[in-house]
Amino acid sequence: MQTSTALAPGTTIAIVGAGRVGRVLAGALRAAGFDVLGPLRRDQSMPKAEIALLCVPDRAIPAVAFVARPHVRFVGHVSGATSLDDVDFRFHPLQTFTGTEPPDVFHGIGAAVAGRTDEARSVAEQLARVLGARPFTVDDEHRVSYHAAASFASNFVLTVLDAAEQLAVAAGIPEGEARELLTPLVGRTIENWARVGAQDALTGPIARGDEATVVRQRSAAEEHELQALFDALAVATRTIASREAGSPGVLPREAVSREGVRENPLRDVAGEEKESSV
Repeated sequence: MQTSTALAPGTTIAIVGAGRVGRVLAGALRAAGFDVLGPLRRDQSMPKAEIALLCVPDRAIPAVAFVARPHVRFVGHVSGATSLDDVDFRFHPLQTFTGTEPPDVFHGIGAAVAGRTDEARSVAEQLARVLGARPFTVDDEHRVSYHAAASFASNFVLTVLDAAEQLAVAAGIPEGEARELLTPLVGRTIENWARVGAQDALTGPIARGDEATVVRQRSAAEEHELQALFDALAVATRTIASREAGSPGVLPREAVSREGVRENPLRDVAGEEKESSV
């Protein structure tokens, strides 16, 4: 094994875990010129390597790290939420994977890194850079907040999109066509958010104070058992809309009815409605 912390082509990296991330990482690191072993299943023998990169469920990290430790110089994991107690470094690609992506899927994405030592953190940073990713530091104290941010940006977005698809299908649009028709709207919304942020990108009935429409929308959501999600999103959306009038933070509890709507909230705070095409 090498004794330098520089990750030169040919460095041996064992990928432990044959799930989505493990498969994609193995292919990308192999394409970058590393000697990649795996992806290995957890029940396979651990080979000698410079680095063991654990792509296993969070609950399995302590046991797998214990097995890998005698055979490698550095042990790292790809979990965004797990501490460094059992490993040397964290390398968490800020991306969602299906397991079939090409090696260039890492190009331009962020990768959260941390290490128990400067040397270990350097290994994580180098892994990010050789894959074309942008390393950024998240310490252990803030790892859960960071991982929650990733869940909001990916997992919860899918929850909202699934609800949108259900309602579109209920309106008579075929399932596959519903996604096709909604995709440009989703794409432009994300582009606008990336450019100007949620407050200035926000459109729709809540933003323009059209409470009659909000009530009708909630009724449609209730028919498909989506009213709880609708109410939670409506309250959060009002918080964003209210910032324009200089009222950051959560709206007063009494301002929101049991149905998750209130009387013309933006007329109350701003005296006018916002225009919107959606």
